[in-house]
Amino acid sequence: MRANIQTYAGTISKLTEIFEQTGDQVDPYFQELKKWMQLGQVADLDQAKLAEIKNQFQLATDNYRSIEKELTEMQAPIKFIGKHQNLKHDYLRYIEECQKMVDTINPEAKKVNAEDFNASEKAQAEIMGQITKTLTRIMNMLLA
Repeated sequence: MRANIQTYAGTISKLTEIFEQTGDQVDPYFQELKKWMQLGQVADLDQAKLAEIKNQFQLATDNYRSIEKELTEMQAPIKFIGKHQNLKHDYLRYIEECQKMVDTINPEAKKVNAEDFNASEKAQAEIMGQITKTLTRIMNMLLA
């Protein structure tokens, strides 16, 4: 049985809000790490601080995984199936890139693989553009 449009709209809205809140919570850690990377001073970071940053990145990625799981399990109304499939696909790609970013951080060695980190950041930005575009289309369809 397919979901009704109101249930679908409410769930998409809730998941989008969780997604945005998660990004807002991890952003200060991201900004701090980027600053240290740009200065070329990641090795000067305390090992515990770098571990905390990695942990916060992992928590955010795990939150994104829960959103993707809910997207996968929910039923979209028939006219939204195509856009919903695109959204699921893009969320999964985004999560994969987030995990790649987490994996670039090595607190024990006090290092970040900057090349992979930057590639992941770029990929995340591109995928986020796709997610935003798909969400905009879904919202426009809901309002039509």
